[in-house]
This record gives sequence, C-alpha cells and structure tokens, in this order.
Amino acid sequence: MPFWTSALSEPKRQHRFILRLPNLISEDQEHTYQEYLAKTFTKPSFTVSSTEHKFLGNTYYYPGSVLWNDCAASIVNSLSPDGNKIIYDALTKSGYLKPDDQLDALIEGNVGTVNKASALAALGQVEVDELTGTGDIAGTWKLQNAFILDAKFGDLDYAGDDLLNIDLTFKYDWATYESFTVVTD
Repeated sequence: MPFWTSALSEPKRQHRFILRLPNLISEDQEHTYQEYLAKTFTKPSFTVSSTEHKFLGNTYYYPGSVLWNDCAASIVNSLSPDGNKIIYDALTKSGYLKPDDQLDALIEGNVGTVNKASALAALGQVEVDELTGTGDIAGTWKLQNAFILDAKFGDLDYAGDDLLNIDLTFKYDWATYESFTVVTD
C-alpha cells in the first residue's frame, strides 16, 4: 500500500539524519566533532561493472565487480569546536608530516607517511542514522574502512554572510545498511 493512502505509513525525509564521526577529536582533546554540525551527507552508492561477450552476432552482458562510490558530507565550520583544527588534526593523525617537521621526526625515529591504518583510526567508524519523525532510528549506514579523501575548508567572502562549511569526501571499501523495525501507533 502506498504511503500516501495511510496515515500510519511515513516516507523517509532528507532532513532526518545524524552523521557520526566518532574519532574526529583535536590533538589537544579540546575540540570534538559534534553531530549537530552536519548539514548534508551523500549516502552510499555502488556501481557494478559489466563484461560483454559476443557470440554469433549477439552481445551478452555479465555483471562484474562492485565499486562503492565516494560519499560526501558538508559540516558547519564552527568556532568551538574548531572545525579547521579537528580536520587538520585528523590529517596529521593519518600520518601526514609537515615539511618543517620531517627533520625532527627523522631524528626521533617517528618518520612515516599517510597510511590506511592511521587514517581509519583518525576517523573512526563513519555511521549515518536515518531517523523517523519521532527521532527513532529507521536504519543505519556504515562505511567500512572509511578515510577522508578530500577536505575543503570553504571560501571566504567579504560580500557574503553565509555559514562557513567544511566539505569532506570519504573513500571506503564497502558499506552496510541495517534496517530497524519502526513501530507506528
């Protein structure tokens, strides 16, 4: 039965979600990503490749490997917690060394580069809860082995008064979705 014919049935809505980025904490532990800062999130999607086979003048297609497409999020860049600090610290926790820190790291024996294990630890388990109108969780997407692929800290403009955002792109190996039973009265 379509949702518009029953008062007990409800469609999912774009604005009902919570983005969880649990390990986005600055080095000084003073700045922690807060869930209310999320503005948008592009849900997981996938593409299945195909292979063609030609036989006697006909072409047949077979499914190939699955590629999970990047996800994107836009979060408000607040003063407290300082969004710039949180994301920049996630980059350093991923293994990035500024050029002026490389010599000291070499002397101390702490030389490394950005690597998957550190990048995963810096971000933690990325989860997006889809919510009902009453705040119950309708379903949860989990990005498996996600790391920050791209971060854009926004544009400054004397003529604008919009909120400043940080746009993040996540790369991940695969996603899972868990649906929860939603009880309607």
